[in-house]
Amino acid sequence: MKKSIATLAAAMFCCGLLAGPAAAATYSLTYSDGPLAITETDENGDLGNWVYADILVDAPGNITDVNIFVDITHTYIGDLDIYIAHQEEGASSWKWVQLYNNNNEYRNNMSNVLFDDQATTYINNAAPPYGPGSFKPTSNGPDADGDSNLLSFFNGDLAAGIWSLALYDNVQYETGTLNSFRVDLETDAVPQTAVPLPGAVVLLGSGLGALAGVRRRSRQK
Repeated sequence: MKKSIATLAAAMFCCGLLAGPAAAATYSLTYSDGPLAITETDENGDLGNWVYADILVDAPGNITDVNIFVDITHTYIGDLDIYIAHQEEGASSWKWVQLYNNNNEYRNNMSNVLFDDQATTYINNAAPPYGPGSFKPTSNGPDADGDSNLLSFFNGDLAAGIWSLALYDNVQYETGTLNSFRVDLETDAVPQTAVPLPGAVVLLGSGLGALAGVRRRSRQK
């Protein structure tokens, strides 16, 4: 008597012959044109002194999680407003998340900081100097230039497009440098990795063709 397809599938799973659910696709992309000088506002506080560091991302799928890494040297870190902006591939508009809202903090630098919604502490509630470490984006925002202060605001958007770290120095006389900037992305696009099967399994023949329709689960936030 022939075994049913379901029985064969169960046996293969128990023996570890079928691959389990694949992990979500992850990407880590670093700004390559640094270091970048952070210019000051002029004595009248006029606009026009934004500094942008852009990363062009060509990755499949929709965003399920995003974290932003920055390393900044600055002699008065509280002068800065820091945002991450994303323009989806094919879109005409941008979405802005404020990471840091100038806190008038007099200390120096933001060293090796990862902005992560899942961190335990908002950066504005942390004791400066900031980093190294992981922090939630500011709880004091967003201000008029930001849409949100949550990185989850990007969830569901296409990962592909332009990711831009935008910095604005609100006060004259103190200067700084963006040393490093990185975007860490997780998407719902499952990497397609071929899994070699033992010869004995291959010889089971076309009866297992029906298993090709089994859907793989992708991680969802």
